[in-house]
This record gives sequence, C-alpha cells and structure tokens, in this order.
Amino acid sequence: MKTLAWAAAAAALLIAIPCPARAASTTELSVSGIGSVTLAPDLATVDAAVETYAPSVTEAIGQNNRRYERIVAALSKLGIARADIALSNYSINYNPKPQVLPQPPTGERYGYTVSRQFTVKVRKIGDAGTVVDTCTSAGATGINNVAFGVADQNAARERATALAVADARARAETLARAANLHVVGIKSFDLAGGPSGPVPMVRMAAANPMPATQFDQSNVNVTVSVDAVFLAEP
Repeated sequence: MKTLAWAAAAAALLIAIPCPARAASTTELSVSGIGSVTLAPDLATVDAAVETYAPSVTEAIGQNNRRYERIVAALSKLGIARADIALSNYSINYNPKPQVLPQPPTGERYGYTVSRQFTVKVRKIGDAGTVVDTCTSAGATGINNVAFGVADQNAARERATALAVADARARAETLARAANLHVVGIKSFDLAGGPSGPVPMVRMAAANPMPATQFDQSNVNVTVSVDAVFLAEP
C-alpha cells in the first residue's frame, strides 16, 4: 500500500508541474538599406604637379625644388597654411639620349625628369580658382584635379549611416508584416559601403586673354549602405 501511495503522489506531482511552452520560432530577415546626405562643399583639394627636365640629375632636382618653393611661398601669401600643402608623389626618371637621333625629331626629352605631385587644401572654398592660378603662375606644370568635399567627413558619415539603418529596418518591417510576423530584434549589421568621394566640378572662365579659373560649386553627396539581419516572430 505504501508503494502505491508513493506512486500516486509522484504522478500527481508530475501533473502539477507545468511543462515549459515551446519557444516561438524565429525567422531571420536579410535586408539592405541606403542612406544619403547632401551637403554644400566647404573644402576644395587641388592636385598639382611640377615637372622639370635637365641633362644632369642635380640640375633637374634643383629646378624642381626652386619651382616648388616659389609655389609654396605664393600660396602662403594667400593665407594657405603650410600644413595644408602636402607632397603626394615624387619620382626621378632617366631617359638616355640615343647615339642616333630619330628623323624627323619626335620631340622626346632626354636626360633626367623630376616629377613632384602635391595637394593643396583650400578651406576658403571661394578661393579655389585663385589657388589654381597661383600654382600655375608660380611654376606648376600641371593641375591634375580639383575636388570638392566636406571637411568633417565623420559627421556626414554618421548621418548617412543612421539613415541607412532606418531604411533597412523599414524594409525588414515591411517583409515581416507581409508574412504576419513582427520584428523583435537585430542579429547583425554590416557596413557595405562608405561615403562617396567628392566629385570635381570644374569650368574655365572664357572671353579673356588671361582668364581666371572659376568653379561651379555643386553639392556633395555622401552615401552609405548597410546589410542587416533582423529577427522576426509571429
């Protein structure tokens, strides 16, 4: 009888303890989002070059140094900080003169070529054209590019990223509603892109024997995309 009583009590205890409910099934929703911010440019970057040629390497280097020093001095008079003038590339090449020159002459240069590329950050964006003209007047042999952008890239990136995340969540919620689910969490986020580089907007003023360089200052677009995985349940 005692054995039967213990068995009955154990059975009653098992019946009294509720079984845990089955966890709701979770669905992963993979989406992407895009965020874009349009800003007025507040920084111009001028990419310029100085090339010099001479029979001896010492002469070619000396000519290049003197030209560059004149450019830096002229830019300083415009108020450009020395820290905003930076060397980006420097090379020395030698092209030996052949014993027999081609006929007719091709115009090819022989001897040493010294090439120096440098960038100038223009923080007063309205002075970008003046900086270009100053570089060429002082000895620059080429202007490779003029790009417009924003000085504070981090702030623009943060704003674009926030918009991209909001766009991804909106897409996930749309998918969830269509499947009779609702978003309950986020599994992962991946930054799939970065801010777009500044696009150069350049035009040369005309109708003047010695025209001043002018620029069309258009807006700068900073775009960020994200890949995200959201969690959804019924």
